[in-house]
Amino acid sequence: MESLYSQARAFLITIGIGAAAGFCFDYYRIVRRAFRLKKIGTCIGDALFWLVTTVIVFTALLWGNWGEVRLYVMIGLGLGALLYFNLFSRPASRVIRFKFFMLYKCWTLLKKAISLLYMTVLFPFRLVIYVLSYPFYFVKMLLKKTKSKLSVFFRRFTGGKIERVRRWIKSKLKWPAFRNRKE
Repeated sequence: MESLYSQARAFLITIGIGAAAGFCFDYYRIVRRAFRLKKIGTCIGDALFWLVTTVIVFTALLWGNWGEVRLYVMIGLGLGALLYFNLFSRPASRVIRFKFFMLYKCWTLLKKAISLLYMTVLFPFRLVIYVLSYPFYFVKMLLKKTKSKLSVFFRRFTGGKIERVRRWIKSKLKWPAFRNRKE
């Protein structure tokens, strides 16, 4: 009688272990979809999943039926996974997907809050830099306009002779630094 009871208990434990392995597979499948793993990431993830699942199943079998691997253990694992996928997979997948959705929303909200805090803290400094840099920008634009006006005036004053001399020197010197890049 005791033996039949312990075997039934071990069979139920193996069904639970199979269902837990099915849940782990659903969780991994949703993680893989959420992180959009490429081929190498999927290979590494699969290897890690099966390694972790094997360790969990082995530990649970040691705890549940002292590590005895018999036919009813294999049947129980398969039956547990089959029951999980037929009865609990869809609701569990929805809950897991909702969890990742909420984590994503919390992450984006946290990023926006940090960005807003960052902009709020830096606003006075940016304002001071803008106020101080405006006169320098004005002087730069003034010098740029003055330079272009002076350049036009100098070209007209010399009649373009300096430009012709510069082109003649460039044509006579064959240094790479003086070559025109379009030539």
